[in-house]
Amino acid sequence: MSHFNQVANEWDSEFKVAMMQKLATETKKVLSLTEKINIMDFGCGTGLFGLEFSEHAKALTGIDTSEGMLEVFDQKTKDYPEFESKNINLEEDSLDQKFDLVISSMTFHHLNDPFKTLETLKSNLSGSGKIAIVDLDQEDGSFHPDNKRMGVKHFGFSKEKLSDWASRLDLKFEHSFINSIDKNDREYKQFLAVYSHV
Repeated sequence: MSHFNQVANEWDSEFKVAMMQKLATETKKVLSLTEKINIMDFGCGTGLFGLEFSEHAKALTGIDTSEGMLEVFDQKTKDYPEFESKNINLEEDSLDQKFDLVISSMTFHHLNDPFKTLETLKSNLSGSGKIAIVDLDQEDGSFHPDNKRMGVKHFGFSKEKLSDWASRLDLKFEHSFINSIDKNDREYKQFLAVYSHV
């Protein structure tokens, strides 16, 4: 957590902005959004991913545990009353609110128990709602330069693991690869997993 507070003001690098725009563009293509809906951005950080969905948001709620990140998010959205942030840890607490869409980008590998968190997010879905998670495909731990300091708990997730979560939660599941990053002389794929009520 302190890592994210420390880096919040320098977070929006050119690389991260471009990556999140690409991930959001590909996610929106898959979701085929047509009307304005209530959106939760789980692990919103400074809003790089979630704010790309602003044209589809009747309301957008950014959720994060880092106060530093949320200060930047709030600064960006101060002129938009339909955007709000909440400093809440959904690994430990719950939120009594329903959303048509829950989005999350590059957050799940920081969670202690991603399956339990997905279960919590399921409880926040409206009847026809969807959860769209973007993260790293399973990797060998080399993607982040310092896993411990950067709060990395999982080295990505395989399609099989993501599918298993869907089965255990009785959710429909779609999976696709939407981006890849070349670094450390290798390719790291980023997936989009979409969960919805059966």
